[in-house]
Amino acid sequence: DLPTALDRNEMAAAFFFPIPWPKMIWQFGEQGYEVSIDFNGRTGPKPIRWNYLNTPDRKQLLDVYSALINLRRTYPVFQTNSYQLSVNASTKRIKLDGDNMDVVIIGNFDVVPKTINPSFYHTGTWYSYFSNDSLTVTDVNANISLQAGEWHLYTDKKLDSPGFVLPI
Repeated sequence: DLPTALDRNEMAAAFFFPIPWPKMIWQFGEQGYEVSIDFNGRTGPKPIRWNYLNTPDRKQLLDVYSALINLRRTYPVFQTNSYQLSVNASTKRIKLDGDNMDVVIIGNFDVVPKTINPSFYHTGTWYSYFSNDSLTVTDVNANISLQAGEWHLYTDKKLDSPGFVLPI
């Protein structure tokens, strides 16, 4: 269904934008565009869906894309060459090692609850950027339970809120 698909797109974006390298987004992908690439010929003009801006779930996806791009532009850790990817299973993890801030992104891409070892860089307080919540880490390898489609972008520094809270 559409809300679930858009939520999954948010999670995919959280794993797409934070790592280095240029990014390419298919037109209106930031709003969950549903027009085939083959509509009007592969490179032909596609209709603009202005009504997408009036759909709360699509607007939320656009806000998540915007917040992730803003993180990339604002914090050097999102341009680091020191990172680790663990993305071969249904639970995925990205770790970004910065000079002034570390980031750990975890997500459950499965359709059933799963656990994941976040492998935090250190103990202490970690902040879930999009849920405006924090986690006190006493064991960097303690598993975290994630519901189907649940994800978190954790930082070890408190960042300004993106201006909204996701029900992650």
